[in-house]
Amino acid sequence: MSVPLVLMTRFFQLVRERKFAEAERILERIRARMELDNGRREFNRGYLDALNGIVLSFKSGSSGSYEFFCNLDLNDISALKRHYEDFKRNARGRFHAEYDRGYFSALTDFMRVIIDTIKRAGEAKNDANPEGS
Repeated sequence: MSVPLVLMTRFFQLVRERKFAEAERILERIRARMELDNGRREFNRGYLDALNGIVLSFKSGSSGSYEFFCNLDLNDISALKRHYEDFKRNARGRFHAEYDRGYFSALTDFMRVIIDTIKRAGEAKNDANPEGS
């Protein structure tokens, strides 16, 4: 994939923070870069469809095709890790089509960024409030 990790991370953070206008601008930049990568057209289409679904799900807050995200507790790190492992397994599944691998890769990346963000926030909180002070 020809999209810088920092751009993807920013997109996921903006979605989590519910800053949808900014997230959609980043998504357009991601889409433009992926369109240049013709070698992985189906993978990229799956990846972009998942990103669109993530934004729509968080934006609408309603059930539907992406009900999973509406019910996802973004603070339950053990559940997020389980979902991450499940999505990663599907993203690497050799029996899945390229579209499916792209789709699950986006979900894997989303979970990874959310988990890393929660861990960093916890570490920053611990650094700000060391025990024994």
